[in-house]
Amino acid sequence: MHKRFVHFIIIAMLSVIAYAPVFTGDFMFDDQSLIRDNPYITRLQSLDSYLSQQDGIVDPQDQGFFHTGYYRPLLNITYFLDYKIWGMKAYGFRMTNLILHLAVCLMLYSLLLRLSRNHEASFWAVLLFALHPVQTESVSIIVSRNNILSTLFMLASLYAYLVWWRQRAPWALAVALAGFTGAVFSKEFGLMLLPILFLSQRFITGEKDLKREAASYVPFLVIAAVYFALRKTVVHTPLVIPDDILMRLAYVPYLLAYNLKLVFLPWQLHSFSVAYPSSLTAVAVPASFMVMAFIAGLLYVLRRAPLVLFSATAFAVALTPVLNLIAKASMSLIAMRWLYLPLSLLSVGVAWLLGKTRENHKRVVRIGLAAVAVYFTAYSFTLNAHLWRDHETFLRQEVLHFANDLYMGDYAEVLLKKKSYPEAEYYFQVAIARRPRQAFNYINYGALLIETQRPGEALVVLEKARALTMVRKDRSDWNNNMGSAWALLGGYGQAHTYLAEALLLNPQNQAAHRNLASLLTVEGRMSEASEHFKAAEKLEGLK
Repeated sequence: MHKRFVHFIIIAMLSVIAYAPVFTGDFMFDDQSLIRDNPYITRLQSLDSYLSQQDGIVDPQDQGFFHTGYYRPLLNITYFLDYKIWGMKAYGFRMTNLILHLAVCLMLYSLLLRLSRNHEASFWAVLLFALHPVQTESVSIIVSRNNILSTLFMLASLYAYLVWWRQRAPWALAVALAGFTGAVFSKEFGLMLLPILFLSQRFITGEKDLKREAASYVPFLVIAAVYFALRKTVVHTPLVIPDDILMRLAYVPYLLAYNLKLVFLPWQLHSFSVAYPSSLTAVAVPASFMVMAFIAGLLYVLRRAPLVLFSATAFAVALTPVLNLIAKASMSLIAMRWLYLPLSLLSVGVAWLLGKTRENHKRVVRIGLAAVAVYFTAYSFTLNAHLWRDHETFLRQEVLHFANDLYMGDYAEVLLKKKSYPEAEYYFQVAIARRPRQAFNYINYGALLIETQRPGEALVVLEKARALTMVRKDRSDWNNNMGSAWALLGGYGQAHTYLAEALLLNPQNQAAHRNLASLLTVEGRMSEASEHFKAAEKLEGLK
């Protein structure tokens, strides 16, 4: 217990140092829409309400029309608890993420200690997991909490299942089932616990009892069936096999190798926008096949090390949902946050390898591990200070340093708010050229053209977005900009139509109230204009 306590204190202290910069930052990117501007989490909802919400859709009127494909009802409950504890303060939500991250570290330490029976090896493996720079996206971005929660529940479930298998204690099976339930309702990755349990039977338990093993999976499958039934009522987009599945399978080694590169050569980390190479003959593809062949040969050499085999296969299984074999909402094939769970499973093999270090080599190994830990701490601190700190910092780095076209429209919007019109226009044009299906870029570019007194050009740009998919808020903003452009052109009838539609879609649209008030003033309808000015001022006071 003394060793555990000392080890965990070291892990916690270094983790706090690595993540210190984010506590002076603010809500960023999806944190803003899903938490800061989400009235849903400021008061407790009914259980049915949580179970019937699609993750990423905060407006009930968008349910059934706009789909993210994600079903994670447990997340909003945790956000509500955060709000009750911290209020709407970004540092409080981020503090919860760090606390949950440390809880994962404690759970992982317990699991590794049970499997390796080696305190020092478990400590180093968990320390590297805790400080690894790829973890910063999951810990620092509040809405990436789903990765931490699902991993925490999965590790707890795996630990309890192994205890139940050895001791036959009913309470342990109950904990394992509860953990699985928490995992699947936190993120879809939780379903990967089922094949991971299967792998644990092949490589960890040692005792082969196929009848008992098969029976043990039944309650897990029942929970999975309930999850899918509930999910189907909320997420109506089916999971289908793509027509180009063979091509996608051919690129799996490339994606596995790319993820391994992030784990073992962490450098130039950021919010990736990665697509497939131009063809299967591109240098990176055959190179990735060679890497996979080398790893396969290495695992063959270590075939008598069951923990290594479990660790490697479980790592690959945990990545299966993001190997692009099924359609997903993300625009990138690679993301650091997706490595949170796989890296915890890879830690099993790391602990085993460290436990096999010869006594006369331990000092050198400790020095090397300490150097890696220092590098991880420094790099994580740097990422948290200069990338994940706040929305504008993040966008500036992604666009200017990494030339990430995925965020150029968002960066242009920041420039627009700062009235840096020439720069904003350039990035809007680039964003539209590279991401022509993103409606908000047309909406915001239209706003820029209106502000710079070019309403005719604004109408042309906005018309290109008319048929694109928009959530209710975006549709309201689109109508507001159309109305503003028509008002500047003197088309008051068209302006009234669009501005009325904007307020019908979103009565909280402050800009639409102000624009309609200005239009009514021009028309001499002062009493009506006054009402809309007052409504706009009231909405401003609520912010």
